[in-house]
Amino acid sequence: MAGRPIRIELRGLTHEREEAQRDLQETINALEEKILPQRAARRLVSRHDPALVLTGMAAAGLAVGLIRDENPRLRAAGLVAAVAAGAAIYRLVRA
Repeated sequence: MAGRPIRIELRGLTHEREEAQRDLQETINALEEKILPQRAARRLVSRHDPALVLTGMAAAGLAVGLIRDENPRLRAAGLVAAVAAGAAIYRLVRA
């Protein structure tokens, strides 16, 4: 996805240039924060079985939600979901 580099010229007073550089750096940082997780998620799903990825994520979310419950049966179900999530993550890492 490499393209031609972007060239930005800043001319003017020193304090204006420094402020523009700070603004540009903040914009780049904000873009990186939004783009990098999307790329990582896309890479994870494309390199592994999508059904396994979704099952692991759903099991992890279910485990987190159920383990907090006061009902012992729901906590036990949360532990089962945690084991399922662990197994899915183990298979993803090993693949």
